[in-house]
Amino acid sequence: MVEYGLFNAQCADPFVKTGSPNQRQHLSAALGALVLAAVVVVAGVFYCDRIEQRYVHALAPDLSEAKLHGVVLQKQALAQPDLLVLYGSSELAKEMPNNAAQFFQDYPTGFRVFPVGQPGTTSLAVLQKVAAVGEEIRGKKVAFSMSPGWFFTESFDPKWYEGNFSHLQAYEFAFGYDLSGGLKRDIAKRMLDYPKTLENHWLLEFTLKRLARGRAIDHALYAAVWPLGQMQNGIGRVQDHFEAALHILAEEAKLDEPARRGLRALNWNDLVKRAAQFTVNNTSLQAKRSEIAKRKTKLTAQATEVNTQNFLKKVGKAKEWNDLDLLLRTFRELGAHPLLLSMPVEDIRLEVYGVSPAARTAYLKRMEGLAEQHDVPLLDFRDHQKDPVFLVDFLDHLSPQGWLHYNKALDDFYHARED
Repeated sequence: MVEYGLFNAQCADPFVKTGSPNQRQHLSAALGALVLAAVVVVAGVFYCDRIEQRYVHALAPDLSEAKLHGVVLQKQALAQPDLLVLYGSSELAKEMPNNAAQFFQDYPTGFRVFPVGQPGTTSLAVLQKVAAVGEEIRGKKVAFSMSPGWFFTESFDPKWYEGNFSHLQAYEFAFGYDLSGGLKRDIAKRMLDYPKTLENHWLLEFTLKRLARGRAIDHALYAAVWPLGQMQNGIGRVQDHFEAALHILAEEAKLDEPARRGLRALNWNDLVKRAAQFTVNNTSLQAKRSEIAKRKTKLTAQATEVNTQNFLKKVGKAKEWNDLDLLLRTFRELGAHPLLLSMPVEDIRLEVYGVSPAARTAYLKRMEGLAEQHDVPLLDFRDHQKDPVFLVDFLDHLSPQGWLHYNKALDDFYHARED
């Protein structure tokens, strides 16, 4: 009987898996934890979305990292019919009376301006922001403020681009499907010119190289890493929601939405006159006048000609032309309706540079041609070339008067008024 029992027990071992119930319990517990975590994340994203919708109007003047380097707040702004997104650079960040965020704060004509930009936000950086929001920008009006200085040098210090670079936005571009392969190839080539932004992000660097080369093997490798890219974007979007919500909650006390007033007529001529009174005592303009006095020299005709030719060479080789072309192609493929605003090239600025006023023609003609090529409206404010107070310095910062001209252009654009 003992032998039989022993034999029976030995025969039973291979068929009775004593550990299976415990394993099943562990698997069930793990699955339950995953489901709970997913529910928490979904609920958290839903909560964040509610907060973003509630405060997106109050965030119009905000220029935080959550807004500039994220995606969700820009998407929320584009979804609002009474917000007009304005992309730009340091002019948006410089405190100045009449700036667009301040001027349209109480919706005087039915909308508010939502600025997106900081120093060094040139066309390539704006492009990535636009590509990241993707289809959300289709059919929407947006404005883009350009500094002529971007086109007066062949290339900028990479630190400006690096300081504006967003890995979240770059991943959205790299693994998005709203842009054509040819456009993505050309954009990826430019992004690879800044290798420092890709350090410690092997997936992004690998993907941009595949997009830039575009061979059959590159398409296959891109397809192979596509799931990883989608996973990265999914994680990034969740993180973006939580960071935006945390920023809002941290600043909630300062984010009071102003009471909306009834629509009112704006007397632009009167506003410009009042701005002129302020300009008389503006410290930035006084500093500009002092700089002009110090740098102004009597140049011979020969020296002016040499400086003009050097200036024209820089304008002709500026990489910003290529980047602006890429941005306009992106606007077109995404179905956006952009307005280009170019600050005037002032006579006094060219005089300080020792350049002939005729040199600005190269810039204006090329800008005009690019806008016409892409069928995009352009305002270059050439009527203010002799106006020394449209800008407060030689760094393309708008004065209170300059901002009023910008504001009128934005108001006309939003309401589809013809000049």
